[in-house]
Amino acid sequence: MLKQFVFVLIVVFCVSAISFTQDKPDSVLKDPHQKIDTVKVRHIDDSKETVSKEPWNKVCPVKGNAIEKDSPTVEYNGKVYAFCCPGCDTKFAKNPEKYSKNLSEDGKKFIGKK
Repeated sequence: MLKQFVFVLIVVFCVSAISFTQDKPDSVLKDPHQKIDTVKVRHIDDSKETVSKEPWNKVCPVKGNAIEKDSPTVEYNGKVYAFCCPGCDTKFAKNPEKYSKNLSEDGKKFIGKK
């Protein structure tokens, strides 16, 4: 009986020692719902005058729908791209080369696959 008690005590001690030695980063402990891999989308700021605020495209490079006036914008290769809805900007930012090829040279037609 004493041997079983000592054995259980040793197992509990080992498990607790292992769990305490696994150090977690502070960022994970502070907000467990925070996404670590975030995409940063550069929105056009009113204070910058080097880039035109007006988007050059008339259709969304991701879905092919007409762009919305208040949709997010992203600058890529000196052009301001606008989108049909929030969410398309993050998809575009992940792979801008792919989605920029979906538009015609004047930005008025969607030539990619939907």
